[in-house]
Amino acid sequence: MKSSQARHGIVAIACALVAFVPPAGAGGTAQIDPCSVLTADQVKTALGVDVAPGAPISKSSCNWKAKTGRGSATVTLQSGDSWAKMKAMPLAPPKPVSGVGDDAFIETFGKFSSLGVKKGNTVFIVKVYGVDDVAKQEAIETALAKNVAAKL
Repeated sequence: MKSSQARHGIVAIACALVAFVPPAGAGGTAQIDPCSVLTADQVKTALGVDVAPGAPISKSSCNWKAKTGRGSATVTLQSGDSWAKMKAMPLAPPKPVSGVGDDAFIETFGKFSSLGVKKGNTVFIVKVYGVDDVAKQEAIETALAKNVAAKL
């Protein structure tokens, strides 16, 4: 039951994040391949499990999934003009994150977290799945976000 509720919560959050902001490419930002911003090795290092190469889940999102067992990471790219809306209407109380991009914050929803980052004219969201400890999720998301920001 809890697993089903958790999945429904994750789907609701993901849908809200994707519906909330326009995709990268809107507002004058050139389209960036979301699967190009991280390598499988970077995700493996952060998650601590072997992962498959990134697979697109939309034009603006990519997922790296554990080859066996639990764990995955997603990155969703958005245009920079979406940042003001994200900060003005967070889905959960935001916690500022320093040292990542130009501005960043983490939102925590029970046992799940999501990291939003603005770097130049690009906004991206990093989400880790299959990690039960929220503090560990946040640390992994932050490490991955630093890798993404370095490529933008």
